Amino acid sequence: MNLVESIMTKNPCYTAGKKITVKGLMLHSVGCAQPKASVFINSWNSADHTSSCVHGFIDGNDGTVYQTLPWNYRGWHCGSGSKGSGNDTHIGVEMCEPACITYTSGSTFTCSDKTTAKAVAKRTYEAAVELFAYLCEKYSLDPTADGVIVSHKEGHSRGIASNHGDPEHLWTQLSTGYTMDTFRAAVKAKMSAGSSSTSEEHPAKLTSGYYRVRKTWSDSKTQIGSYRVLANAKAKADENPGYYVFDPDGNAFYPEETAASFTAYKVKVTISNLNIRKGPGTGYAKTGKYTGKGTFTIVDESDGTGASKWGLLKSYEKNRDGWISLDFATKV
Repeated sequence: MNLVESIMTKNPCYTAGKKITVKGLMLHSVGCAQPKASVFINSWNSADHTSSCVHGFIDGNDGTVYQTLPWNYRGWHCGSGSKGSGNDTHIGVEMCEPACITYTSGSTFTCSDKTTAKAVAKRTYEAAVELFAYLCEKYSLDPTADGVIVSHKEGHSRGIASNHGDPEHLWTQLSTGYTMDTFRAAVKAKMSAGSSSTSEEHPAKLTSGYYRVRKTWSDSKTQIGSYRVLANAKAKADENPGYYVFDPDGNAFYPEETAASFTAYKVKVTISNLNIRKGPGTGYAKTGKYTGKGTFTIVDESDGTGASKWGLLKSYEKNRDGWISLDFATKV
């Protein structure tokens, strides 16, 4: 899977910054003859695009997955139904569609080149399987459990989405043989295959135990999981600031030389309007708050756009969403 981060930081859904507890994944297709993910990303990454925002697009030409929202942000991908909205619980991903189809009425279309269209559908289907397997592992989801992986069409039937027929309409009319049941089974199989394989980074160590994600090796009370595959462990560590990946011998090796060796320090700010942002760089949204003049504690640093260094304020340490440019602060 080729996963490219392309966060739509200008979309109002992103700037709203609402988070969800991920309970499932919803699969969509774009509903128009456009195989290029970049077309949607360029159009939707605007402050004026207030109607929709998804977590990712899968390009129809090469199968590249573009992540367009942080996975735990609340997207605008499925509307709502009689029982609420899947936006509150599900990650939403759009598959791009072949250029050679023409919609005639609703979800019905004609196709001028079925061979090419089926190749595009196959490419996006297979990339979606890999992506959903990765996300199920990341969020400890069972892809075959009821309501975990659903299509937009199934979401509507369950009362958590607007009335759409995707992506089944595409698969059915192109005679691909794909269904949501085959998709869920493929995701499950991909996860099983991944969990039984060894990591290329530390293959030998896997024979003696699981990788573990903890704040310290001895602190068993804060253990949040043990993972046979290193990639899963890294994902969990990235999700939980202050946690590290330990190998079976108790050696912490990821993240390398980050928070474990970082010593908090104080800075002095002498301007009243220093912006606090949700991430380390001007590409991240403003929180709408300012530090004001005073002395503040920095608990982490990061390189970012718009300044050589950015610092995380102690009061935002838990959620890691309060960063200031250190170009406007003096260490004390």
